[in-house]
Amino acid sequence: MKRAFLVGVAVLAMCAGSAAMAKTVSISFDNLCDGMDIIVNAADRTALETGNGCDEGAHFGAGTIGKIKRRGNAITFGVNLNAKGGGAYQYIYVISYPLVTGSTWSNFYTTDGKTLSRDFIGTYTVNGAAPHATRGLGSSTDRPH
Repeated sequence: MKRAFLVGVAVLAMCAGSAAMAKTVSISFDNLCDGMDIIVNAADRTALETGNGCDEGAHFGAGTIGKIKRRGNAITFGVNLNAKGGGAYQYIYVISYPLVTGSTWSNFYTTDGKTLSRDFIGTYTVNGAAPHATRGLGSSTDRPH
């Protein structure tokens, strides 16, 4: 019993350490009405995201931080669009890392798991809690262009 308790305490300590190392950053995609609120855990090289701006609550994803040949460091997210009615589309976002205003992002999608199409490529801005402009702008998860 004592041993199980000590293992439980050790697991909680590791989880608390990981949570303490996580940092949340909000980005908006330039010339679009959306972006991502990203929770980065640099120690684990992982990240989580939820949509913001006009896509607030419309998608979520998980990813890893790593180096991509001819691109450099990036966070690569697999994104679930079911909340936006996009269950037939699987998105991949590649966000330049570290998260710095003016850096690049792109996304790709598939509808069949066999073909991959590029949807958008652009730059992003690191935000505080400022609301995103949405009037007249499209979303990075609008149907393919």
